[in-house]
Parts: sequence; C-alpha cells; structure tokens
Amino acid sequence: MTPDSKWRLVRRVLIGIVSLAALLAAGIGGAYALDTRGEPTTVRGLIIAGELAGDLNEAELGSVIADLRQRVEAREVRIDLPDGPRLLEAGEVGITLDSDGLERAALEVGKTGSTLDRIRAWLASFTSQRTVHFALSFDPEQAADVIAGFDGLVVEEPIEPRLVLGSDQRLVVREGTDGRRVYEEAIVVRLAEQVAGGGSLQVEAATIPLAPDIDEEDLQTVADELNVLTEGGVTIQVGDERRSLAASALRVRLEIGNHEGLPNPSFDLDSLQRLIEHLFGDLALGGTDPVFDVVDDEPVVVEPGEPPMECCREDAAAEVAEAIVSDRPGPVVVEPRESEDPRLVEWAMGEDVVEKVAEFTTEHSCCQGRVDNIQRFADIVRGVYLTPGESLSLNEHVGERTTEKGFVPAGTILAGHLVPTVGGGVSQFATTMFNAAFFAGFDFISYQSHSIYFSRYPYGREATISWPLPDLEFENTTDHPALIWTSYTDTSITVSIYSTPSVEVEQTDQEVSPARQCTRVDTFRLRTYSDGREVEDSVFATYRPAEGLDCNGNPTERPDQ
Repeated sequence: MTPDSKWRLVRRVLIGIVSLAALLAAGIGGAYALDTRGEPTTVRGLIIAGELAGDLNEAELGSVIADLRQRVEAREVRIDLPDGPRLLEAGEVGITLDSDGLERAALEVGKTGSTLDRIRAWLASFTSQRTVHFALSFDPEQAADVIAGFDGLVVEEPIEPRLVLGSDQRLVVREGTDGRRVYEEAIVVRLAEQVAGGGSLQVEAATIPLAPDIDEEDLQTVADELNVLTEGGVTIQVGDERRSLAASALRVRLEIGNHEGLPNPSFDLDSLQRLIEHLFGDLALGGTDPVFDVVDDEPVVVEPGEPPMECCREDAAAEVAEAIVSDRPGPVVVEPRESEDPRLVEWAMGEDVVEKVAEFTTEHSCCQGRVDNIQRFADIVRGVYLTPGESLSLNEHVGERTTEKGFVPAGTILAGHLVPTVGGGVSQFATTMFNAAFFAGFDFISYQSHSIYFSRYPYGREATISWPLPDLEFENTTDHPALIWTSYTDTSITVSIYSTPSVEVEQTDQEVSPARQCTRVDTFRLRTYSDGREVEDSVFATYRPAEGLDCNGNPTERPDQ
C-alpha cells in the first residue's frame, strides 16, 4: 500500500470515529442521512485494483480509473512467430479497460437494495473494505488488423505450378507445392481467451498450409491452348525479309501470371524482343550513301546519306505475341527502326572520309574507242562508297556493257586473241582500280590477270575484266568507309580512294616462275595497321607465251567476233 493510501485509511478511520460518535449522539438514521447527502461518492473502504478508492466523487473516481486504464493498455503482449517474437502493448491490439462499467460498479457499491440494506452497508464501511473487480474489453478486428501487418507471416512461399517443355517440346504442367503461413485467426482467438480468463497475454503462433494460387487443372487447360497456338512457330517479316521462330523458342518464353486466381499467360517480351532482333541481326534495310564531290583533291559531302533501318522497333515482341495469342495468320509484319549504331550514323554522314589514302594512274593513247569505254566505265564507278565489310563487284555495279549504256566496240582479249567487242578496253580501268585497291589495303575476292602482258601495266600486278567473267571484286577490310573517285584525261585514267588512314601498304617482293610455257608472277605486299598488326599476302598473274597460244604452246581457236 502506498503512503497516500495509508494516510487515506488513517484519515477515514479518524473521521469514522468522529462520525460514529455523532451518530451515537444523533441517532443512526439521522447520521446516515446527514453523511450521504450531497454529490454521489464511493462508499468508504472501497478497493479498486488494490488501491483505496472510497469516499471519492465522480471526478476523483474518473482520475483513478483513467490511471488504471493506462496501466492496462501498457501491459506487454507477446506473440511468438516462427521468425521471432513480436512485443506490443495491450492497447495496440485492442485490449483496454471497461472504464464506464467500472465507474458504474464503483458508484453502486452499498447504494442498492432497501433503505435498511443501504444503512447496513453504510455502517459496514466504517469497519470493513469492499472490492470492485474490473473487466477488460477486447476488439478482435483491431487485433486482426495489427497482426495482418506483421512481416514474416508467410513462413514458406508456395511453389506455383508452372509450364515447362516436355521431351516432345510441348508445354506440360509441373505441379506446385504448398507453403506455410501463420494462422492469424488463431492468434486473435487465443488473445480473446486470455483477455476473458485473465491470462498472461502471450501467444505462440501456429502455422497452416499455404496453397498455390493457381489450380493445376486450370493451368493444364491453358497449356493445351498454348500448344495449339504455337504449334507451327511463327513467321516474322521485316521489310521483304521473312524468317521463322520455332514453337519451342516461343514456348520457353511464356510466363504464367495470376488474374483473380486464374492462370494468365503472357510472353516475356524483353526476351522475345532480343530473340527477334538476333534473328534479324544481319538485316539492313534502306539507307542511302552520302554523295561526294572532290574539290582541290579534298572530299566534300554534297548530300548526307541516311543510316540503314534495322530490326526492330521496340514493339516488335508485343506485336508478335499479340498475333500468336489471337491466332492471327502470319506472317507477322514488324516495322524496322532507324539504326542507333553511332558508327552507321557517322558513315551515313560521310564523316570518316577525310583524305586520300591510295591512288593509281595508268596511261593510254588518245582518242580511241577503248578510251571512250574506259571513261564511260569510270563515270559509272565514280562516287562508289564502301562501308567497312562492304565489297564492290565491278561487273555487278556497271552491268553488261551495251551501246545503250554508251559503250562502243573496241579490242578485247578472248581465248588469247585480241578481238573487238562492245565495251572493249575497260580492262585498263580494272587494272587501275586493282592497283588503287591493292595500296588501299583492301582484300581481293575475285580477280584475274590479263592472259597477255601489256607493258602499260605493272608487271604481275594487274587485272582484266569481261562480261560476265572474269570479274574484279574486292572488300573494304579497313575500319573506315572509303570513297572511290575516278578522273581522267585524254591520255590517262586515275582511281583515287579517300578514307581515314588506318593501314600502310608496300609491295615487298615479287617471284617469277614457269607454269609450263606460261609465266606465273607472285607479288607480295605487307599491310601494317595503326594498331601495330602486320599482314602479308600476295596476288598473282599468269601470262601466255604469246597471243593465240596456251600454256602448252598450242594455238587457241580465235573466237567469233
């Protein structure tokens, strides 16, 4: 008992003695009436929760009850979850004191029954104590809301049934497994029991199975539908190019979501987009080369080009997925996108063509039909633009030499004989081009030397051309685009190549050897790249012993003119 409580008790006893004396003097009935008049108070000797609460008015009683309620709501509540305890105050989970009921009960002690009963209770209050028991109230909804907000209620996540590829590359269902979760409702029930029974407010949480969200039978129905929809794979068209994805490639990219408890299939669009772009990774659509002029031996961009379109726009996967699930007949047309490769953008702008990297000139007599053909050929080739990895076939670029294209008859070597044909003499352009490409560091894909050596060409380092064969084809194997520019005079033809310098080329050696009665000439070159790499290779030429003879010295039949 606290000092205040002891003092109150002493004070009440003293007052009781004085009052008793007064009663004896005035009579019990009069004393009762005198003592109980005025505002309501609790009976003398009233005890609430071990504390003296007698002879208190409503305000004083309310203060006592408020303190008691605060102590009740501050009581510790412990809920033991699988991952550790959660410690709370009782008030947080809706446990509190029934303040109104306790106040009514405290004020009614000794104040009920007949007048004689109330006088007897009043007399007893001078010599004895009365105890009022209080009740707790519990709000299960508040407790449930608090418990629902705990972390760690799911002890083990269930494994959802899922779709996988079977041995026949068809979708099959792999069953799921149950998880475990805390039984929240049981915690609330147990708390209610402890509140009602005056327990310790400590609960050990039980767990119950947590089933997967998706039903396996529903998923099997979806699997059957998807197998039908993807049976033949899908054909995709970008521009004029069509390519196909197999059914298995589509099926492994399917995902199953959950829509209101039902399996909701969809494609992994990021993965499908990457697959489509890989499928068309080598595709380049459209695009234009820049147009150049050469002024004072400097390349000048007259009109920038446009980078090629490539696969694919960012909605390609969504378009393909929609076509599949809608069972829309193919092919599925997806749109290309502008290339974002900075190199292709730079190349289209012509930014890497900065200076002359190779040039070669050959001489000829003036004013002959073959000169007209050489110059016409040069006009058609002038301005060709080769990006890295791109090749040029002269026959494919110029086409068959015809009078409609401005070519005229001139001498051509056929079967070892010099005979006139339309477009004859353009082999001199081929030799000039061959040497410019040789010193630019390009790789030769197809070439053939003249069968008879002409002194106007470098010995063993030259090429011929005719329609449809032989052809001269070479590839730009440098890291920069190259511009082929042609120019001529009445007595010469020049091929210049402009680019960004990246390789130095020199002829290192030449070997001459017999090939029966013909002569084989091997010419070696060394290419030294800006990163220090050195690459040595060679070209060759084979010359007949004379016009009209083969390598065995036998005459060859002169072809019809």
